[in-house]
Amino acid sequence: TRLRLSVKNMPLVGKVIGPCLGLGVSTFVMIATESILSISFNSSLARYGGDIAVGAMTIITSATQLLSMPVQGLCQGAQPIMSFNFGAGKGDRVKQAFRLQFIICVAYAAAFWAACMLVPQMFASIFSTDPELVRYTAWAMRVYMAGIFSTGFQVSCQSFVALGQAKISLFMACLRKLILLIPLIFILPLILQDKVFAVFLAEPVSDIIAATVTCSAFFIRFNKILATSQKKA
Repeated sequence: TRLRLSVKNMPLVGKVIGPCLGLGVSTFVMIATESILSISFNSSLARYGGDIAVGAMTIITSATQLLSMPVQGLCQGAQPIMSFNFGAGKGDRVKQAFRLQFIICVAYAAAFWAACMLVPQMFASIFSTDPELVRYTAWAMRVYMAGIFSTGFQVSCQSFVALGQAKISLFMACLRKLILLIPLIFILPLILQDKVFAVFLAEPVSDIIAATVTCSAFFIRFNKILATSQKKA
């Protein structure tokens, strides 16, 4: 054996570990805040709507995975492709990869949104046979998922992390859940008369605002970031 593993040759080098942590922290924040988000929704709905509202939220959360998991999987798979070509200074290939990712994510999110608006009871009946719960969930799903079409825009445009923009990516990861959604869950019921409606409404409001900010920031900076990589290459 010409090469042997040795502990003394594996020190933690700050210049190497730092950028790795910086690029991974945005994904960590998105996953870690799910628990806080779930507690916020369930506590508010239990207070204003009771068990049936909490049950509807559980079904809606499960149904949402049918959108979020494929979209996030696609974007995570595209990140290494964009990162490699970005580092190689091949801006055209980065654009091609992003364009394909963007089109697929937006189309899938739009189709899923249309299905939720037209036949929400179909999704609810997958998880429950209680007629009352299915009817309540169908109503709640139309409110909660009113802005879910924007998920395709937001998730695909969070490709800042693939272009080495760790700080911006972290801000975008915090924007929808920590900065917008969780505060709105508690603020909107204080403003609107229908408290349960207000809690569910927090989701589409935060979705649309976050997607608008993320897309605007991405497209404003995209060409500038690519131009910088081509100069370095």
